[in-house]
Amino acid sequence: MYAKRGDRNDGRMSNGSFQEQIQDPWRTRPVRLPGRGHVAGVCAGIGYRYGVDPVLIRVAFVVSTIFGGAGVLLYLACWLALTKSGDPASPAESLMGRGHSSDSGTKTVVLLVALAIAVSTVGPFGVGLGGSGLISMALMLGGLWLLYQRQPIPPPSPVGAVAPGVGTGYPGTSFSPGQFGANPFGPGTYGSGAYGPYTKLPDSYTPSAPPTTGQSADATGEAPTEALKPETPAPQADPVSFEKSPTAGPRVDAPSAPFAPLEPRPPAWDPLGVAPFAWDLPEPARTTTPAVQPERTHSRLTTMVIGLAILAAAAATALAVATGSDWLNPGRIGAVALAVIGVGLLIGGFLRKGYGLLVVAGPLAGFVILASLVGSLDLNSENMGDRTWVPLTAADIDPAYSGGFGNFTLDLRNVTLTEDKTVDVSGQFGEVVVLLPPGMNVENHCTAQFGDAQCLPDGLDGGTDGTDGHVLTLNADIRFGSMEVRRG
Repeated sequence: MYAKRGDRNDGRMSNGSFQEQIQDPWRTRPVRLPGRGHVAGVCAGIGYRYGVDPVLIRVAFVVSTIFGGAGVLLYLACWLALTKSGDPASPAESLMGRGHSSDSGTKTVVLLVALAIAVSTVGPFGVGLGGSGLISMALMLGGLWLLYQRQPIPPPSPVGAVAPGVGTGYPGTSFSPGQFGANPFGPGTYGSGAYGPYTKLPDSYTPSAPPTTGQSADATGEAPTEALKPETPAPQADPVSFEKSPTAGPRVDAPSAPFAPLEPRPPAWDPLGVAPFAWDLPEPARTTTPAVQPERTHSRLTTMVIGLAILAAAAATALAVATGSDWLNPGRIGAVALAVIGVGLLIGGFLRKGYGLLVVAGPLAGFVILASLVGSLDLNSENMGDRTWVPLTAADIDPAYSGGFGNFTLDLRNVTLTEDKTVDVSGQFGEVVVLLPPGMNVENHCTAQFGDAQCLPDGLDGGTDGTDGHVLTLNADIRFGSMEVRRG
């Protein structure tokens, strides 16, 4: 399954050169096991190669995908670079003509296109990731290096696996020792030490002398050493006479005695033979005892970890209520519970238990991501429903206007600025509309995280009477919904 170097097959760590330490992880790279995985068998192959539960590898890929997107990039790269179990070459090598892969060329091209998109968008060098993708990429590669240091020697090949670069027919490749099993004859004359693929056969064979009477009693059946020496002459046989033998008379065979009838033997159900009158009855049907299935022990790890996660979330909620802190919002409280679930998954990965935690971790991770995007919610009745603010003078303008769920309108058409003003308008879910008079000087900054924003042109907009006079700086923001700034 894996191409091994000769100096690493003795079961000991060897401190080679730096180049060998860099190349050795590639020589002993994993193979993909699609039969044991869900998508392409990348996580199953890595887990089998380094002796780790594949669930932990999948969790690492998912986490690195969420924080920076490096998981998608690494998974696609492994899909292309790692050989599938049973194939002599990887999809990338097959596309370059260096072997055959069961993956079609069209599929390989699609994977290459997806990899290029991942590098440009969600990879570690994507735009707007703040370096998180590069950090997650470094952590994933560092973890892979630590796994290699933990188990540098690959495990035995699974059934039907072909080592990458081994036995493919290309120059420089060969079959690993013991690939076809151990020698069935054991060490000796018929073992690997007698003949090999490059053994030179002798020009002629000298038969050994027949064993003598004293040597026939030897239990080992080994010929004496002197009989194998070519200089020892073999004993001469008696001369054979070629004289014609007398003609033999006709042969008359005596009739043989008739065979005695076989005595009937008792059946298996009557071993003592006490009921010969019933021996002609058919054998009773055999009753098969079903194999007793071992009782499956239900692990308490899942329920215990879920209970601890609920207690941790309840404690964080109580702390937020007691202190009145806005920092412990629903997203951070969910993150506390998710951290407990993550620790449980790590423990369960080593114990091979707690797989039910994945059912809880998925929706909880989605809630944490959504809550982090939404932020803190103010569910007061004043921030719910449709609201309209209509200040009449510049002094009546508040520094900020905000809404939770609904449609919100700020009407400034009756205001004449007497000084420069700055107003912040925000909404979480719904629609936000700002109405301005035709001649007001406005500099707006509009953002819509998940929605549509239709505002005035960037920079200072003077309206119908030019840019002379006081300026209103408008900062408008909407999370989920639409934002509109227009002149009335």
